[in-house]
Amino acid sequence: MSDYDEIFEPEEMEAEEPVPQPDFSPAPPSRPPRPPRRTTYTPRRRQRPSVFWPIMLIGIGIILLLSQLGYVPWESWGIIWRLWPLLLVALGIDLMIGRRSVAGAIVSAIVILLFVGSIVALVFFAQAVPRLADWVQPAEMSLAHIEHPLEDLEQASVYIDWTSVPAFLSALDDSANLIEGEISYLGELVFEVNEANGRADVRVDQVYNGNIPVPWSSSERSSRRWDVQLTPSIPIDLTLDSGSGSCDFDLSELQLERLFLDSGSGSVDLALPEGDYSVTMDTGSGSVSIDLPEDVEAAIVLDSGSGSFNPGSRFTLVDGEWDDDGVWETDGFDSAELTITFTIDQGSGSITIR
Repeated sequence: MSDYDEIFEPEEMEAEEPVPQPDFSPAPPSRPPRPPRRTTYTPRRRQRPSVFWPIMLIGIGIILLLSQLGYVPWESWGIIWRLWPLLLVALGIDLMIGRRSVAGAIVSAIVILLFVGSIVALVFFAQAVPRLADWVQPAEMSLAHIEHPLEDLEQASVYIDWTSVPAFLSALDDSANLIEGEISYLGELVFEVNEANGRADVRVDQVYNGNIPVPWSSSERSSRRWDVQLTPSIPIDLTLDSGSGSCDFDLSELQLERLFLDSGSGSVDLALPEGDYSVTMDTGSGSVSIDLPEDVEAAIVLDSGSGSFNPGSRFTLVDGEWDDDGVWETDGFDSAELTITFTIDQGSGSITIR
């Protein structure tokens, strides 16, 4: 090939892509539009109203009206108080069959009416039925004197379950008895003493019979109290379960082996004796004030609650936090021969040691 041919050799042309041509063929027929979907409305089934509460309200209203007019004594409400679980049975019947159909509602209404009618009939005629007469007797406050001789006893375990009336506990003065007391109570008083091998187990409690108590006048209320005294001559393992009444426990002259105090909503004033013993306390919402002998060394293991805790100036925090669980001790606790060890599970009430 000559130089001329090489210079003027035509270049190879790239193949051009074909240009698409418009399609003029007729379009396929389109589908007809779908008709709108028809929605059917199903009315929501209404829940049948309960007949329980209307009948209950009517029945209670009738009994209240008859009580106000003097036809039914107020003590008869003790019947209702004892039979109130029947109301739960009637409510269960109404929930089970009363709301399912008209027939179920009719059956439920008849059963509930029978319940209410039976209770009204019992309220009317309870005093005429010997077995029901005790149910309508008012719970009246009784007064009892308790005592038990000391004799040859060497130790005692005493359990006292206090009630809502004011409570007083102290040491006997020049007495030959182990325990003495004047006690106001409702229902039945429990006073048990069991002796074995020179040791006495004493229990003082009240069993309430469930009847409605008669309201007290102000003069009667001031005379209601538990006043119990124990001998200072022998060691005592003492358990006190206090309630909503205020309590004044002066134990400063007693010989304690151990003290357990379960306090409730009432305030407690506690004066402790000298000695070597432990104190376990489970406090509630009531305040507790403790008088500690000046010459006694003590330690406190506190499980803190929501109430305030004031250990006084004699105690030093040796472990834990000021406003939380902690261990507190007096300065001479480690070297003292006679000590008092407190284990306190605090509730919402305040605790103060003086």
